[in-house]
Amino acid sequence: MLGFFAELGFIFPQFPYIAHSRGWSREDMERNVEVVRASKELADGAAELVRRCLDLAGDLIARNEAPTAIERGGRKAHALT
Repeated sequence: MLGFFAELGFIFPQFPYIAHSRGWSREDMERNVEVVRASKELADGAAELVRRCLDLAGDLIARNEAPTAIERGGRKAHALT
C-alpha cells in the first residue's frame, strides 16, 4: 500500500511502519491481539509515528511548496491531435 500511495504522490514520514510479530510458530490471533494491546513499546512506536507525521505535515505546510498543477504522463494523459 505504501508503494501504491507513493505513486499517487503521497509523502510519508521517516520510518512509516509499526510492526509486531510473535513468529511463525505463534500464529494465534487471539493471543496476538492481547500482546499488541498490552505492549507499551508498540504504543510508544505509534505515538512517535504520529509525532513524525505531524512534524512532516507542519514542515510541508510551512514551505508551501505544493504544486498547483501536476503534468500528467502516459498515453491517456493527453488528447491525440
